Amino acid sequence: EILLEEFSLFSTPTTSFVYGLDPEEPIEFGSTPDEDKALYSASEAAKLTTPEGQLELLSLCRAGDGPEGDVRCEDRSCLILGRGLQGSCPANTEVYRKTGVYMTDDVLCRTGRYCFMEEFARYWAFHIKGAACKDKATEPPCTQSGCAWDANYALCYPTTSGDDYPGLPAAEFVQHLASDGYAAYLETRSNTLRAYVREFDDIFERSLTGYRLNPAKTALQVAWVSFNATYPVQNTVEEANNWFDRWEAFRVRHTPSIGGYQTTDLYKFMVTQNEMVKAAVMGVLLSLLITFIIMLIATKNWRLSVLGLGNITSIACVFLGLIPAIGWSLGENECIFLIAVVGLSVDYSVHLLHAYTHSKQDDKEGRTQHALSEMGISVINSAATTLLAAAILFGCGFYFFIQFGGFVFMVIGLSILMSITFLIPLMLLLGPHGMQGDLSWMSRRCRRS
Repeated sequence: EILLEEFSLFSTPTTSFVYGLDPEEPIEFGSTPDEDKALYSASEAAKLTTPEGQLELLSLCRAGDGPEGDVRCEDRSCLILGRGLQGSCPANTEVYRKTGVYMTDDVLCRTGRYCFMEEFARYWAFHIKGAACKDKATEPPCTQSGCAWDANYALCYPTTSGDDYPGLPAAEFVQHLASDGYAAYLETRSNTLRAYVREFDDIFERSLTGYRLNPAKTALQVAWVSFNATYPVQNTVEEANNWFDRWEAFRVRHTPSIGGYQTTDLYKFMVTQNEMVKAAVMGVLLSLLITFIIMLIATKNWRLSVLGLGNITSIACVFLGLIPAIGWSLGENECIFLIAVVGLSVDYSVHLLHAYTHSKQDDKEGRTQHALSEMGISVINSAATTLLAAAILFGCGFYFFIQFGGFVFMVIGLSILMSITFLIPLMLLLGPHGMQGDLSWMSRRCRRS
């Protein structure tokens, strides 16, 4: 985290957008990651090769250069980590006019993106649209053909830039991507970057952006671009989902018609966290259902079981509310704790309800008094010993044990507190008296049959 704040070029996370994968099932998963197989879609890749698709991708890549202040900056308030000022980084004029290669004049100025489409637009401007300029060796013919003369280097260069790229017909676009001329341009760019000690730019561009053609080199198969991201190393499940939503809104805003997927290392654990939250919720619901069935069997009274279920549900809700209050988030540990909270909080409620239903008193006041006098001291002593055992974990040096001790301490504390101060009043107010809610007749009928 400190390295990311103070040295932004060190281990900067990246978010990538991929085009050309099957929209329904982009990956066929194997038994190991090495056996995973990408599933391509010719129709999805074709969207990118249209003139409109090319311009959309350029719009996405250049979005950080625009006036919106929340797209690219040098802190976490933006999506893209890079130059905080509007516009792209100024180019090294000498290098561009001699070779057609764009390279930032200031090595520390970062555009925050790696986009093959932007490089293709520059290739088009210098080597296709401005091809005639290279043949002009003197100033007069150079200035008369839409080119410009640089007296310092005695050369003619095109005035057209990548910003003027209009989008080429799909077949022509793919033909240029597969051409030897474009391959030579990329090789020149790589050599130039390395000659100016910009190996890191060359390495990043080779892995973070690119394209792949079909074996016949007649159609685009898949393409990808990447951006330096600003998300922190550690995120809660809510924060991770918020980052996903922000990047997805960014993609849809700038490339509404060419589809695509976004991916980054953050989402690997985000998916796991989301599934764990779903599993925790499902576990709590199933635990409550099983708890209700167990209380029905133990008390043979549906009204008492409903009161017990309400008390246990309240314990789980209070614990869930305490999680953010004490600085916890819904991570893997907390999801496991949520599944176990019902099991830990059921004991004292069942003991008191069982004593209530076996009381010989007929009215609810008498039954409640019997339950409290019969089991009150037992459940309090049981809670005290469990709380003491949990407190010992606070002295551990391993964070999980400290957190687990805090979980047990809170749940047991809430359980005994709410069983005495919430469940008992519920039994006084709403507890059954006489044969109300009694289900023992069902067992008698079963024995007769």
